[in-house]
Amino acid sequence: MSAVAVSARRRVASNTALQIAGKGALLAMGAVSIAVLTRYLGPERYGQYTLALMYMQLFAVLADVGLFTTVVREISRDPARTDELAGNALTLRLLLSIAMIVVACLISLLLPYDTDVRVAILLAGGPLLFGMLTSSMVAVLQSRLRMGRAVIGEVTGRAVALGLAVVVATLDLGFYAVMLAAGAGSLTVLLVTWALTRPVAAVHFHADRAVWRSLLVASLPLGLALAINELYFRADSVIISLFEPFEQVGQYTLAYRMLEFALALGSIFLTTVFPLLSQAVAHDEPRAARLIQSSTDVLVLLGVPLVAGGLVVAPQLVDLVSGADFADAATPLQILLVAGALSWVNGVFGFALVAKRRQMAALWLNLTALAVNVGLNLLLVPLYGIVAAAVVTVASELVIFAGSIRLMRRHFGFFPRLRTLLPATAAAAVMAAVLWPLRDGPVFVIVALGAVVYAGIVYVVSPLSREVVLGRIR
Repeated sequence: MSAVAVSARRRVASNTALQIAGKGALLAMGAVSIAVLTRYLGPERYGQYTLALMYMQLFAVLADVGLFTTVVREISRDPARTDELAGNALTLRLLLSIAMIVVACLISLLLPYDTDVRVAILLAGGPLLFGMLTSSMVAVLQSRLRMGRAVIGEVTGRAVALGLAVVVATLDLGFYAVMLAAGAGSLTVLLVTWALTRPVAAVHFHADRAVWRSLLVASLPLGLALAINELYFRADSVIISLFEPFEQVGQYTLAYRMLEFALALGSIFLTTVFPLLSQAVAHDEPRAARLIQSSTDVLVLLGVPLVAGGLVVAPQLVDLVSGADFADAATPLQILLVAGALSWVNGVFGFALVAKRRQMAALWLNLTALAVNVGLNLLLVPLYGIVAAAVVTVASELVIFAGSIRLMRRHFGFFPRLRTLLPATAAAAVMAAVLWPLRDGPVFVIVALGAVVYAGIVYVVSPLSREVVLGRIR
């Protein structure tokens, strides 16, 4: 293996390890935050709270218009342009965020929501604005494989938000105070991340219209694709809110929040590999092909046990985190874990297409998935509720997976083989069989036992999977 490949492997491994450590802290605080807020707010108020945040997240993607991924790609290719690219992206994000907050609030007036929900949506504009500004700093850190600094900012902000949430619940300060606590956490992330980015690269506001134009031209196709992707991931919550009580929205969004926590490890891996993939696509196509294949192998190995384990422990996890009032969230969570595992693998193909500047090619695929998602949700949610919404999310990911086969073959000349699927499935089946009789036991013991059983079987029966487990990303 060449020295360059070894160095890249070490950078991915160390960067991923730092993020995993930080994400571990985030997951712990996130679980405590959910436990505090679900018990304080109850299913109905929690549904209103999470709907406001998810609704605004739809507009956050429009505010970014694909700038984050484009800036990471361009800085990875030409580090000398870091200040120019990040500074202009910072200004663009500020202006676009303000515009999107106004648009989001105006559209909410047309929806059948009460005053509390509309005010909550307005307050959710704070996290959107602060998050968009933070992403300009994170783009620099990701391109330099210094994401440990971004994790510090995120962990600090989450700690502040959690502390404020505990104060709000203890003093019974009410629903709006919960929304303000979320905004204060996002502001903290911005301030800390900005301070930690300065030693790496000083990012200042810039207003160069020529750079704005070039960034927007490169980003808009990707931004539209990401907006469509975000819409079909979030549209189900909005559609549920139109046909079902907010209590059911709370059940479904709890399942979604728990899914996001479960997917943290794969998401870290994808964002860490992307700068290396961008470099390889630009300068070393054989290495790019190896990265795509190895990344697919890793995420299959992670995704299969996630699904199998979720089938066993999802009810116990929901009860542990939020109590008996949220028992209806267990079934959607089990189904959504399937969609989450598929989204990891699809993420490899999406990042590969972006690295090759073929984001426009994926646009039609995302449009098709969106049409499937929204159409089926509108048809099935009024009849079958939140379980149908979870099934539709899986169907949407399958549409993207099928379309990705064609796009990868067209633009890369191959589609990665699912080399680790068979051993992963066999090991996960044994793991589930071992855990099922123990499913009413302590959740943490069951999860730990499942991880040991699965990893042990994979290590013994699959030499290829063993290499992947040991971190051989080439």
